[in-house]
Parts: sequence; C-alpha cells; structure tokens
Amino acid sequence: MAPDHQKPTNATDIGLKLVGHSRATEFSANRGLVIELFPFIFEASQRMSARAISRFLLEEQGVKLSAVTITKAINDPKKSWNAFFDAIEPSARAIANWWKAESLEFLFADRVKYERNADRATGTFFSRIAAKLVLKEDVVSADKILRAKWYCINKEIRLKAKLYLESRLAVWVKR
Repeated sequence: MAPDHQKPTNATDIGLKLVGHSRATEFSANRGLVIELFPFIFEASQRMSARAISRFLLEEQGVKLSAVTITKAINDPKKSWNAFFDAIEPSARAIANWWKAESLEFLFADRVKYERNADRATGTFFSRIAAKLVLKEDVVSADKILRAKWYCINKEIRLKAKLYLESRLAVWVKR
C-alpha cells in the first residue's frame, strides 16, 4: 500500500489542500509591490539580473519578490510604468492645475527645479505657513506624493519613463 502522501487524489482535493495550506502560511503575495518598486527595479535591471534583484530584496530588505515577477515587469516596461504612473498622475494633475501648467513636462525637470517652483508658488518660508492654510489640502498632499514617489527617482530614469508614458502625457488637457 502506498503512503498517504502518494495516494492519487482528484483535482478538487488537491485544490482544497492548496487553499488550506495558503491560509496556514505567511502571506507572500507582493503583486502591488513590484509596481511600487518598478522605477527602482527598472534602474537596477540595467546593471543586475532579475534573480540578483530578487535575492537582494530578500536578503537585504526581507522582501519576497520572485525573479519571475521582476522579469515580467521588466519585459513589459510600458505596462509597468503606466501602472506605477496610475498612483502619480492624480497628484501631477493637481499640481499642474494649481500652477495652471499647459503640460505635465514639469515631471521631467530636476527635483530642485520642481521644489523651487513649488516653494515659489507658496512664497517665502514665513508666508508658506499662511499659504498652506489657504492651499487646498489636495494640492499639499499632491506635492508630498510627487516629492516622495516621483522626484526620488533618478532624472535619467524619469526621462526614460517618459517614452512609455507619452500617450498619457499627450492627451493631458488642462481642466
């Protein structure tokens, strides 16, 4: 007689055991994480393999992201950049509307230039405190998001992203 672990079972039994096991183990699905990390993965992939990136993330950061997932993101950069930009675009539009900008070109300027323009729009340091009281909360939030998630990306990489985002940027219309 065959041991229990070798007994043939039907697909339903196998599936139920798989789901039961998935509920008992640590949650490891990081599907959204690959999108959040994509700009950095994109840049790192110019010098590292997907396997090396995956290993670094696991060993150095404790983040489980498979080499296959990383490879899929790298192999379809347009899809990955657009998925990443989904989180940035509302903030970019809010800032563009606040500045009355005709385009989203400011996204591809130096971080320092963006911050200088944002700070100029809110005035000097002392008047900035008063300006924040007057500014809409969404503009302040949008500025924080762009500084934290977009302008932390190397300018060279943001310019490469522009190629993948052109169709979205071209249809932008000031509202």
